[in-house]
Amino acid sequence: MAQLDIDPEGLDSSGSRIEGVSERFNAAIEAFSAKIEGFGDACGGDEIGGLIGDAHQAVFEWAKECFLEASGSIADAGYDIRDFAAQHLAADDEVAQIFTQLESHLGGGA
Repeated sequence: MAQLDIDPEGLDSSGSRIEGVSERFNAAIEAFSAKIEGFGDACGGDEIGGLIGDAHQAVFEWAKECFLEASGSIADAGYDIRDFAAQHLAADDEVAQIFTQLESHLGGGA
């Protein structure tokens, strides 16, 4: 069986970087939103322009919602990776404590 090596510090660092991606993605979404909202009157004020503008706004709001949901999922993934690292460290600490207690019950080892 192959040995499994887990690097909790590396996992925590990777999770932090993934969370950072989410934060930067949110900032990009907000900057993009500000630019798009600046084009509000680009379709004109007539009836057809109004219909195009309404359709544009509906599509933009849907897309923004999708982007924000994706960003939230990215942040959740980063959190989950960091949580896995913390759980792994806690399990290692618990196992070490069990072995320390076992050693003391057996007379202090060899």
